[in-house]
Amino acid sequence: MERELSHLDSTTVGRYRSLLVKNDFLERQLTLLPSPVLRKILISGILGLCVVLLYFFAVEKGLSRFFYLAVAAAILMECLLRFKREHAIVSDYGKAVGTVLVHKRLVRLAARRGARIKYGFLSAGNKLYLGNVGGTPFMPKEGQSLPIVYKLEDPSISLPLSSFWFYEFPEYSK
Repeated sequence: MERELSHLDSTTVGRYRSLLVKNDFLERQLTLLPSPVLRKILISGILGLCVVLLYFFAVEKGLSRFFYLAVAAAILMECLLRFKREHAIVSDYGKAVGTVLVHKRLVRLAARRGARIKYGFLSAGNKLYLGNVGGTPFMPKEGQSLPIVYKLEDPSISLPLSSFWFYEFPEYSK
């Protein structure tokens, strides 16, 4: 998904670099970014939901009980993988101003289902990195800036600040 662009030709890298937008205001705001805080209530809620689903698995009879087990396992796996990624980022993170390169609306059966964006940013080493993330249809549009938090050791592991599930940056969110 996210990747360093070293394997692409210089024309493609140059085109992506030219699409990046400089945003001095956002850069100043990122310098004030507080340390991340774990969202304990969200984690408790997810664990509570899984416990309820496992309870239904234990008390139900027939094949429907396996539905509850499958849903609980899917939720736990998705959340564990997401938490692992977010924790890897916030354990030693860098901050950058990114630019939305592509904003694609996801439409299923004529209903609004969200959006997917592709963003680019320059790491501390001035290398260009790309990332993809899904979210609401109200995500920033092409050409708009957004704050990016990335793992210092491996900037290809990154997320926009607004895409964190398990961590928040308290004063910045207000």
